[in-house]
Amino acid sequence: MQTIAAISTPVGAGAIGIVRISGDDALMVAAKVFHTSKLADLSYAVPNMMYYGTATAGEVSDRCLGVYFKAPKTYTGEDIFEIHCHGGVRLVNEILKGCIEAGARAADKGEFTKRAFLNGKLALSDAEAVIEMINAESEAQLKASYRSMTGNLSKQIYAFEEKLLDAIATMEAALDYPEEMEEESRRVAKDTVNELCKELEKLLSTAKTGSYVKQGIDVAIVGIANVGKSSTLNALTGKDRAIVTEIAGTTRDSLEERLEVDGITVNLIDTAGIRETDDKVEKLGVDRSRAIAKNSDVVLFITEAGRKPTDEEENILRSVEGAKVIRVYNKDDMPHAKDDRKGIFVSAKTGEGIDKIKKAIIDCVIGGDVDLSGNIVTDSRHYDALKRAHFSLTQAKESFDEEPAECLLVDMRDAYSALGEITGNTADESIVNAIFSKFCLGK
Repeated sequence: MQTIAAISTPVGAGAIGIVRISGDDALMVAAKVFHTSKLADLSYAVPNMMYYGTATAGEVSDRCLGVYFKAPKTYTGEDIFEIHCHGGVRLVNEILKGCIEAGARAADKGEFTKRAFLNGKLALSDAEAVIEMINAESEAQLKASYRSMTGNLSKQIYAFEEKLLDAIATMEAALDYPEEMEEESRRVAKDTVNELCKELEKLLSTAKTGSYVKQGIDVAIVGIANVGKSSTLNALTGKDRAIVTEIAGTTRDSLEERLEVDGITVNLIDTAGIRETDDKVEKLGVDRSRAIAKNSDVVLFITEAGRKPTDEEENILRSVEGAKVIRVYNKDDMPHAKDDRKGIFVSAKTGEGIDKIKKAIIDCVIGGDVDLSGNIVTDSRHYDALKRAHFSLTQAKESFDEEPAECLLVDMRDAYSALGEITGNTADESIVNAIFSKFCLGK
């Protein structure tokens, strides 16, 4: 494959800019741009050692560092040379231009990682985890991505593939010697299919948590006007994010803010107070509030401690029936606030009880502490492939005692093909290209 080059640091000025070159001619290309007094020729460069020198491209020169990584022990599996220069936008681009003029081709999006996959350095799921890790916005997402990137998920799927492939091979061998092998091969294959069904069910059960780890939990803060919704948002985030006044209907549109709870992103949406109104603008806000509440993962229903619910509040509760609702009784610091109803009693003014809301959100959605010690399915593509594999194996499992071996093998091969889409063993070119098109340049 042709040697490629790209800028591997973010666009914009910075302390350091890195130009990465990968391919059989990486050293030859680098030698035309980077020079160091330590070496008579760059071909003598010691792998993994930084050299101080000069990068020259056209009229531009910079004092910088160069490092050579020797194949196959590199990220891409190819020879790599990196030039670490000062991070000026024009400077880095000129050095890249010099590398291209020296014989390299400008890399496509994600092409370095794509080459790592094609050269057997990464499974396809490991490569996908790289972009997940780059885009991670919460601690939980970062940890889950790291586990996948370091091969934890792919190792588990590879093990599934290996067991299934052994069972398929045994069944196929029995087709040639049915009298001697069919009974034993069926028994072994049946045990394998049963085992894999259970393992896949276990892995699929993590997808719900995985979706929250990746996308966060959407929480709508609803209630009638002037019960302290915006004050609760401010207390949860520790910021004066929402305007708070004694005038009912201050919040007329939804307001979004994020916080992190147990490593998971919580997307808080402060909505307009729900009430009957003739004000056209406020009415639009009320309608939007109802829609947001219906589409959220959790509804924080805010009301006042120490008073009975109003008819409007009862209507709000009926409108979100079936949703996960956490009842929050605000103004618990007021003298009249004695109350024995079930829910969380807080004072948005003093901050008392606010941490209980955060814990309740996680408990309500995930059902306890977030466990990131095992593999978690966070990618919808992986989930779809696992579902198809599980379906095919379930079909085989339910038919083992009635169907001929040829029919069972169809389902088992389908399952193997679905699993291979995760590791890359059976993924076609369109899947691979679609995945790497999501990457940034230089990765």
